[in-house]
Amino acid sequence: MTTEPQADVTIAVFGATGQTGRHVLNHALAQGHAVRALVRDPSKLRIAAEGLTVIAGDFDNVAALQETVSGATHVICCAGGTYGKGYDKGMMTRFIARLWPILNAEASVRTFLFQSVFFAPEPDGSNPLILKLLAPVAAYFTGATEMLRDNTAVTTFIAAHRDVSFDTIVTRPGKIVDKPRGTPLVASRTPSFAAITFADLGAFTVGAVQDATLHGTYPFVAPKS
Repeated sequence: MTTEPQADVTIAVFGATGQTGRHVLNHALAQGHAVRALVRDPSKLRIAAEGLTVIAGDFDNVAALQETVSGATHVICCAGGTYGKGYDKGMMTRFIARLWPILNAEASVRTFLFQSVFFAPEPDGSNPLILKLLAPVAAYFTGATEMLRDNTAVTTFIAAHRDVSFDTIVTRPGKIVDKPRGTPLVASRTPSFAAITFADLGAFTVGAVQDATLHGTYPFVAPKS
């Protein structure tokens, strides 16, 4: 993975208090990057560091979205929703549609990364056969049917709106566990059913937005062999 010089990197994070987001934020700060994070309740962030700017607001607050991406070179969305009947149908699709013109209007933004779900297909509907077979069953039994539909719609939206000033990446991590870092991760064309950690995924994501070879791709995220 070839990364850009660190001096001019500012990363905006949506979903910074989530299981992946908190590791994205911590790793980005540890790498010396400036970080801008949109947080509904700043008290949940539980971190104060030089280089961190916290913006209070939610996904419906256009002014807060604009402030979050202001001056950012890379934007990461690793936000999610509640599994099961409590999932707000179409929430991520509505958010990305609202965010899109804001990203395009911010001249500093180079890359936008959306963390999708493992079973979401590429924009043309293609997916490895094993995932096509397992997706409906896995989504049903985990209560993620609406989440899968929403993330699939986001991928379709991104592909259909590529005429913008920035590059895009859609990642598809598999099973994620909350353990300390241990195994470097890589972008892969082949899905992996091996568990990865939120900490390792956070580190991978920070590196991924700076990797030009991933622009326009929809990689799975797998342990480095």
